[in-house]
Amino acid sequence: MTDADRDKLVCSNGKHAQYLCKILEVYFSYHHDAYNTKGVYLHDPTALLVAVNPSLFTYMEAVIRVQTSGITRGLTLLYNKQKRFAEITEWSDKPWVKVAVTVDAPAVYKLFMDRLMDS
Repeated sequence: MTDADRDKLVCSNGKHAQYLCKILEVYFSYHHDAYNTKGVYLHDPTALLVAVNPSLFTYMEAVIRVQTSGITRGLTLLYNKQKRFAEITEWSDKPWVKVAVTVDAPAVYKLFMDRLMDS
């Protein structure tokens, strides 16, 4: 979402759009200062929209692990069927899950903006 996108929301009549613009100020400011960008990523709304329209994503089966300590804390690791281990590893006997690996970003953006503009 760019600064221009946020400006569109500010000018809309959507009550949720107005509220979002107020709370996004900190997020936009952080990205401007830390990364010299004129926008933000829509991680959380995109994750929510997978429940609304799962066809906007492609998936694969994989085992997921999340690093819980050390310098890589929070790092998500993926083991897919392309990797083959002959021995027992930390990946052995872990459940396989459906993982979204691509997103139709323009469609997600349009759905997000449409919902907010009409809120």
